[in-house]
Amino acid sequence: MDEPKIVKNGNSTSGIKETDPRAVLTELQGQLRLSPHDPKLLRAAAAAHRQLGEAAEAHQAEISAIHHSSAVPALTEAARQMNAKEFGEASRILAEHLQREPEDLAALTLSAEAGIALGVAFKVLPMLEKVLSRAPGFLRARILYANALMLVDRLTDALRIIELVVAKRRDDAELVNLVSRIHTERGDYASATKANKELVRLDPKSPEALTNLGDSLRFDGKRAEALAAYRSAIAQDINHGRAWWSLADLDASVLTDDDIAQIEKSLAQRGDQPEHAGNLHFALGIAHDARGKFEYAFAQFTAGNKLRRLAQPYDAKEITSQVDRYLDALGDNPEPAVHRPEPKEPVPIFVLGMPRAGSTLVERMLGRHSRIEALGELSIVPHMVDRLRNDAGEDRLEHTVAGLSDGALANMGQWYVARAKERMKTDAGFFVDKLHMNWRHLPLILRMLPQARIIDIRRDAMDCCWSNFKTLFARGHPAASDLSDIGLFYRDYVRQTDTLSRRFPGRIHLQSYEALVDSAESETMSMVSAMDVPFEPQMLEFHLSKEPVATASSEQVRKPLNRKGIGAWKAYEPWLGPLRAALGEFAHD
Repeated sequence: MDEPKIVKNGNSTSGIKETDPRAVLTELQGQLRLSPHDPKLLRAAAAAHRQLGEAAEAHQAEISAIHHSSAVPALTEAARQMNAKEFGEASRILAEHLQREPEDLAALTLSAEAGIALGVAFKVLPMLEKVLSRAPGFLRARILYANALMLVDRLTDALRIIELVVAKRRDDAELVNLVSRIHTERGDYASATKANKELVRLDPKSPEALTNLGDSLRFDGKRAEALAAYRSAIAQDINHGRAWWSLADLDASVLTDDDIAQIEKSLAQRGDQPEHAGNLHFALGIAHDARGKFEYAFAQFTAGNKLRRLAQPYDAKEITSQVDRYLDALGDNPEPAVHRPEPKEPVPIFVLGMPRAGSTLVERMLGRHSRIEALGELSIVPHMVDRLRNDAGEDRLEHTVAGLSDGALANMGQWYVARAKERMKTDAGFFVDKLHMNWRHLPLILRMLPQARIIDIRRDAMDCCWSNFKTLFARGHPAASDLSDIGLFYRDYVRQTDTLSRRFPGRIHLQSYEALVDSAESETMSMVSAMDVPFEPQMLEFHLSKEPVATASSEQVRKPLNRKGIGAWKAYEPWLGPLRAALGEFAHD
């Protein structure tokens, strides 16, 4: 963007245009002696310094302008709205201010922060790039820029931007926490653990920091260290809900009678705090389930889900309507993709379906293959869909996806593969994206990635839905908080994937979880054959893998195959009438 023009206007300077920038700067310096904190004058002085090639002086003037902009009424009011979490109103105020003062870097930064909070990180990148081009030392803008890059899946760039600063500010907890989040998103749990240990060093009595450390240790396969971290968190706050739930979820067998009694006391203490109370209810549910006290367990899972539903309202009709719109927009004979990917690029294998259906097991099997790298649950596709939804509108998303040009689809496919490659540690020819909820975005995946292999892992409906109901999902899954709603969700999932399988013949391989458990070798051979990949015997030794796992199944997949989860719903049959009714013909005995 061009520099602001400097024009003399009486005793004030509203922007500059002079043949001699030195003369203009001299005049501005005189005005600044009278009004040293005027952001407009400081910005104009920065522009003059830049025109004179004085980068250091220009940077200092911009930083001073940013600092003194906090007193500008529009920015003060916008900050107040941000503190009240009224991000839309803050964004409106800042947009009006920036129409008058487009070079105000403080306003641009605050507007970017509001945009990130509103879920449009991709729109704020140009704002932050402009800010950092003129004030590279503005730490707040750099942190927000790294955040925005992470949210649009440019993880390598995000890490590069922030690590330059962290190296000089090791004691800045906000920066170290951001590094931990980026490593976690990349699936690098060893590096996330290193960052989380730094956060514990900075605040050794923080139960949140200790619980986060436990999580990264758990995902990295350090079970004993994770248990110790959770115990340390509880020692700092005996009523800390997430620490108790994390401990129970990792291994319910370590919970003593005294532990269970304490969780009940903690629930009485924190019952008016929904986040803690919800975690405590689920922790008790897991504990009672492990001890065979199913009626007590069901009561606790139900109580926890009621709190989850208050925090995450859900209308089952919205998913049904979305599936209807997608299937209608695509038609019975969707046009096949014309574009073809570069042959040297790795090929994605999507493992999708319902949560708790066995996607982690399939990924671990595939990840043992010499030509396949498992990348975990990638959020790339949902982020792409969010951007399409933002541009098209909620009710037009499905028709927009169906109407994308071949060129647009090719570009989107390239973007997806490029972002996935940032997470790869090898030069494998295939990679696995096991974000199960990608079934909701299958129409886009099928169209933009004609080379993709897709596995629909399907578990018995009653087992699967019951497992969803009793699981506290880290990423959120509001349909799971009600037995009827999760049954309807399962039906919509089957309806969409089965219909698309017929409309895109040969693209989706349906894999039964139960068949895979009972006949692992033959089912695995069939599955990889559908992927055009040869079978390798070590795939059956998935439990020996040392690769990290960041899902609710992290402990299960570190053990050999067993039928422990098959038929688990039957212990709760007296209370699952609403689920059975919602599932209809899918509810088998």
